[in-house]
Order: sequence, then structure tokens, then C-alpha cells
Amino acid sequence: MDLTQQWPVPPTTKANRTRARVEYRLDGVQLELDAVDCDSVPFERGDPVRNFPSWRLKRHYDGYHWMGALGASVGFESLTERGCLIELDRTPGVVAIASQPMWIRWTTPDGPREHCPDYFVRLDDGHAVLMDVKPATQIKDDVRRQFDMTAVFAAERGWRYVVYDAESVVREANLRFLGPFRDWASSEELPMLPEDGLPLAEVAALLGVGSEGFAHCYAHLWSGALEADLDQALNVRTIVWQRSV
Repeated sequence: MDLTQQWPVPPTTKANRTRARVEYRLDGVQLELDAVDCDSVPFERGDPVRNFPSWRLKRHYDGYHWMGALGASVGFESLTERGCLIELDRTPGVVAIASQPMWIRWTTPDGPREHCPDYFVRLDDGHAVLMDVKPATQIKDDVRRQFDMTAVFAAERGWRYVVYDAESVVREANLRFLGPFRDWASSEELPMLPEDGLPLAEVAALLGVGSEGFAHCYAHLWSGALEADLDQALNVRTIVWQRSV
């Protein structure tokens, strides 16, 4: 996942400038600050500020996803959020994730507004990423305005703001298949592949004998050292190539 692809920050003027307060939970204590004072709060260590509601005939799936890179489970409220977590699990530099990290409460000329972003992500260089998850088909005008306000809020903190809007059942299935092979990654240098790649079965044969070669191949696909079109179902004929530097 490219965490530099941010939701565009709209220009602000005196007419649309807002004030905001932030509510969060840290070490079991409910806290609230003016937005200008929350820049250095370790939200990645916080508790969720809201629970996932349940109701009869609920169509969304919620639960917890085990993040192998973090050694921790993180909550999700929909299958799209689970897909986002799977992508984050293989994204270099991610060191901590908090679900439902804060309430942002704005005072605007049109009255109060509030929003609870889906995730707060801390990177190994200290940077923070605020994230929302919403399939592109569901981003209507009211949601877009909410995201615009959140983008301004994040930019004022020096954070990035990313909206994960992908929804690919096939890609998620491929990644869920590849994830358990992460520990098969080898530090040995990968053999050079032709520029246009090779079928997966041939790449596996270069990496080991039988199932071991496939396991190494899957591990490198998970890590991104090898690449393939993961929006198509993986099979032995899938073309695999080396990550471009």
C-alpha cells in the first residue's frame, strides 16, 4: 500500500476555517484536547473510542485481524477494512496501528460535526498516517466533505491522510493465501528474471525443489520482492516479475 497517496487537502479560507477538539482513550482514561495540542499524542497506543454496533440482519462483517508484522490483532468493521489491514500488514515501515483512534469534533459555521477515523498508523520514521476506509462507489458528497475536513485536520498536525477505497475480493483472497508463507522469505539474493517475467511455476523451480520452491515464491510475493497481478486469481501460469527499484 502506498501511504504517500493522500486525500487532497482543500484550500482553507477564513470563511470555512473550523475549530476542533479531539477525544481519545489512552491507558483506559478518556481524554479530550484542543486539536492544536494533540499533535504529539501517541494515538497508536490508544484504545478504540467506539465499539462496532450490531443489529439484526447486519450486512457488514466485523472482527479482529492478526497482523503478523506487528504481532497484534487490530479491529475491523467491514471486509473492506479487513482488506486494508491485510495491505498494511505487508507495507514496509508500519510499526503500530490503532482502530477507531479518536473522535474529531468540529465547530463550523454550519453547526457541529464529528468524525471517528478508521485507523491511526505510526511509521518507523515517526510519521503518522490517519486513515479512513470507504469503497470508491460509496464516497458521496457528504462523505467527501467529511474527508476534506479530516484532510485539513491531518495536514495541520503534520500527518498524512489516506483514504483506502479499493474493494477487490480476488486481491484480498490472494493476499490471505500468501500471508502464511511470510516466514519462508529467504535473505538469499533472488535470481534475475527476464524483464517480462516468468510463469509462477518456473519462478518457484528457480527458488527450490517442489513445494519448498513454491513457498519461497509465495513469501517473496507477499513481501513485494516479487510482483504479480494480484487482482487476478493466482495460479501456476501467473506471470511473476521482480520489483522495480
